[in-house]
Amino acid sequence: MAASQSPKSPSTTISIVDRLSEAFTRAQEKIRERAYLNFLGRDPDQGNSEDDWLSAQWEVLARVNLDLKEQKKNVVVEADLKGFSPKEIEVEVGAHELKVFGSHKESANSKKRGTVASSSEEVYFYESVRLPCAVNAKGSQAVLYKNGKLKVTLPKSAV
Repeated sequence: MAASQSPKSPSTTISIVDRLSEAFTRAQEKIRERAYLNFLGRDPDQGNSEDDWLSAQWEVLARVNLDLKEQKKNVVVEADLKGFSPKEIEVEVGAHELKVFGSHKESANSKKRGTVASSSEEVYFYESVRLPCAVNAKGSQAVLYKNGKLKVTLPKSAV
């Protein structure tokens, strides 16, 4: 999986996995917990479990847009992932679906009246996109450029 690099925007190759990691499982657990709190906080006659789950996803996951372009030999998917490092991003390729997941810990310190308070928050995103045709997962490549742009190149399968 070699990545082509230009001198103006160095990049780092991201590994493509068969299955999303434990961090993805942690994100799902946070969504489950939040959905349960949403359920407990509403009138039983109002709303439903699907609304609770969708609301929880909205609260837990950051928004990332995947831009899909179909070319002659490839399907290319791009996203803006400023603030994430290659180690924090996972890409899973299926025959007809691409999944992109990320987990990033943000830390902040503040000083007030001689004391230092620190806090950290884990930021998650998860997006999937249905591909317009079958692709070859083994020949796929994912690159994160220094400017935060993710580019996933998926060769079309010969059918």
